[in-house]
Amino acid sequence: MATLQERRSARLGATKQQTSLRKPPYKSPKEKKGTRVLASKWLLLPALLISMVVVVYYSRSPRQTRPTHITPFPGPKITDLPQEILDGGFLLKTTFIKRKFSSSAYGGDWAVRLGVERASKEDLGKIKSLFFYIADEVTRSLKIHSKDMQGTNLVSGKTNAGSSWALHLMGVGKSDIHYAGYLTEHMHNLTTLVYRSMQSEAGKYGRLQLPDIVQSSANIAIFQIDGRVPFEVDFVYLSNSDDGSAGLTRVEELSGINLQNAIVEREESFEKKFQQTFHLKEKGFDDKYMTVGRAALSNLIGGIGYFYGQSRIAVPSNLRVDISEQYWLYWSSALYTAVPCRSKFSWGFLWDEGFHQLIIRRWDKKMSMEIIGHWLDLMNIDGWIPREQLLGEEARNKVPQEFVLQHTNNANPPTLFLPIQDYLSTFSGDAVSNFKSEDRAFLEASFPRLQAWYNWFNSTQVGKLPGSYFWHGRDANTDRELNPMTLSSGLDDYPRASHPSNDERHLDLRCWIALASKSMAVISALLGKDTSKYDSMVKELTDVDLLNKLHYDAGSGRYYDFGNHTEKVKLAWRVWQDPMSGHIRRELVRSVDGRPRPRLVPHFGYISLFPLIMKIIPANSTVLRKHLDMIADEKLLWTGYGLRSLAMTSSMYMKYNKEHDAPYWRGSVWININYLVLAALHHYSQEPGPYQNVALQIYQQLREGLIRNMVESYYDSGYLWEQYDNAANGRGKGAHPFTGWSSLILLAMAEAY
Repeated sequence: MATLQERRSARLGATKQQTSLRKPPYKSPKEKKGTRVLASKWLLLPALLISMVVVVYYSRSPRQTRPTHITPFPGPKITDLPQEILDGGFLLKTTFIKRKFSSSAYGGDWAVRLGVERASKEDLGKIKSLFFYIADEVTRSLKIHSKDMQGTNLVSGKTNAGSSWALHLMGVGKSDIHYAGYLTEHMHNLTTLVYRSMQSEAGKYGRLQLPDIVQSSANIAIFQIDGRVPFEVDFVYLSNSDDGSAGLTRVEELSGINLQNAIVEREESFEKKFQQTFHLKEKGFDDKYMTVGRAALSNLIGGIGYFYGQSRIAVPSNLRVDISEQYWLYWSSALYTAVPCRSKFSWGFLWDEGFHQLIIRRWDKKMSMEIIGHWLDLMNIDGWIPREQLLGEEARNKVPQEFVLQHTNNANPPTLFLPIQDYLSTFSGDAVSNFKSEDRAFLEASFPRLQAWYNWFNSTQVGKLPGSYFWHGRDANTDRELNPMTLSSGLDDYPRASHPSNDERHLDLRCWIALASKSMAVISALLGKDTSKYDSMVKELTDVDLLNKLHYDAGSGRYYDFGNHTEKVKLAWRVWQDPMSGHIRRELVRSVDGRPRPRLVPHFGYISLFPLIMKIIPANSTVLRKHLDMIADEKLLWTGYGLRSLAMTSSMYMKYNKEHDAPYWRGSVWININYLVLAALHHYSQEPGPYQNVALQIYQQLREGLIRNMVESYYDSGYLWEQYDNAANGRGKGAHPFTGWSSLILLAMAEAY
């Protein structure tokens, strides 16, 4: 019998036969933790930690965000367009340029131009402070050039690979710079350290400034650059600083007028590629709308980071008797990924990433392949992937403790099959000639992992009846939730069966597996492998008669989940006396006034649309016509701003799930599902059948309303939002700027499905 340690290793470890999907040097054994990103725009830097923040003399900005942990990775060039941020009454402009010279080290050199402009006439000429920090978590080789601040070289050091680097500052004189160097082990929250340093100096100088000291073996360097508004500075990073005068030439090439010329050139290049990729001018959009499209793309790409660390995995319940540990550490993992929202959700989410890659794939196919490869490399021997990638203390500090541990029996929607299916469509029919060697290499490397992932779903998430599936992880014992959450589905509080059980049948998961089956069949065919297993699954999961038997309510013409359910539930106050203190307390708990029974769960919303979303409903079926009518019904899902997530007729519509848990997927308009519905409507409008024109009309109206509202909201607030109000005004709400799947508005504009 296997030992406990052997069982643990098997659960967490990757198979030795599987080689990394990441091309060299991404799988280098020298990868260590130790890089950060610019707070306003994410940069990929070798073995360094870098961030900037502008303060108005010394005021804390409510929109300041902490930089996020990434790993040494001089990755692909990302967008170079300038970014404008209105913060604390000042306009900040940042531009990032990356360039590889013949004398550069791996990854090349880069420059950041940061300008501070006034937002009002009263601020003209005021002195403001820019703080810039750089840290080395690996080599501790920082050398702060404190005696030579009249020069351009601020700090230099060595990478963990042994090459030298230097950071130069252009545009500020000696009297405008203060500095501090510290040795610290805690790098995920340096703000407190900076505040304390400045406060200690306030009594000496009558103003807040850094103390101009450097501790022995300092691994963090902080610089304070003062300037009169408006002012502008250039930071230049040299990846190989040992080449004498050639290095100074590279600094000149990446600063001043040369940097300005490069910025103009990159802006023109970006705009040309943007139009060639998305064709918004050809679609009739003016600059007002195209500005939102550019912002959606740039912020999504700008949110890509390279993370490194270890997930915390909950000890499986069947092993908790043997050990006292609450969690195990996953192996040290690297992840190259986009994130949903840099200010609130600044780490990788598995189900979000599939939607992100629908956009990124069109912009840069190779970058998308790298990201998908990194996610698949997180798979354990069973084929399971942790759904939230909290790689390090910085990410974990932003998440409630109950959501930190990842559970090996809980799934997440396999949305990576969305961009994969989109990618595969470029090789269909006569386009098979587009299937190049690099495409084959990617699919050959991906196939074992996709196969393991697919098999994991079909061995752990299956229901009791053939062709049925259910999400694991619902709490059957809680009395604190109106409807127990289904976090694993991604649609957290969307109402399911009132009493969780293994008898449940979840419609959306069944449809996700249908998508995965189709993709696996196509990949197998392209690679010359046996397709029979996947063809059989496609046939079963697209069998409308079987689908209807499991999920269809003929009386209403709707598709539903199935489970042990009663509608007679509510939240009610329970008053009790604390036996320890004697105080009277009250808490909101669930009250069940009716006996649950096995039945279809009568909540019409996004989940009910999944057979349409996955194009399983035949184009000539009256079921399709009923769904088109229900989509367009204002009493159900239709609004002028997109489809609401739950029908107004549902007993759970806009209901709180707990005392402080506002409705999330219970009415609000979400862009990812609206995009999938648009894609399906577009499909049915092109598919021969009696309802083509109806599908086309609804498609056009839904697309127009969704785009118009998001653009108007963007100009009103300055943001793309996590969700949009389904009531009268359609205003954005939730996390912002949410340039993860809300960036799909760009593909809706481009009609790219």
